[in-house]
Amino acid sequence: MGLLDTESGKRRLLSVEVPAIEAYNDGRDPEYRIAAARVGGVLVLSYQLKPCHNRYRLETRLLSTYPVVPPETRILTPLKHCPHLLEGQTMCLWRQGSTRAGSRWDPAQFTCVFAVLAAWRWLACYEVWHETGEWPLPEAK
Repeated sequence: MGLLDTESGKRRLLSVEVPAIEAYNDGRDPEYRIAAARVGGVLVLSYQLKPCHNRYRLETRLLSTYPVVPPETRILTPLKHCPHLLEGQTMCLWRQGSTRAGSRWDPAQFTCVFAVLAAWRWLACYEVWHETGEWPLPEAK
């Protein structure tokens, strides 16, 4: 059963996630707005970010276990491999394989837009790393 197939999932989308996406998109250039589409039981957010010099295309997937499990964000624009990039160009935004108690993701506080903002920060770090060879923030351990 997917996020979009349960009543609690639909309520969360309508009362929390959709308004957060609308607020993010308000006044933003069309090419940088979040577009949401249903793919099976998954909600896929497609968008572009430009943290510094380069523009990146991304997608964030809200799986059936969302919001308990954090969203997954992939960079669709080809990147040079770095230590913080997982298989399939998935961003290492949250502690991988952590328990809910040990994760930096808090479903009570964060929306899918928080994941988009975290992706922007990750990409800004990536551009610094690309120039200097050093990741400017501490690693998730």
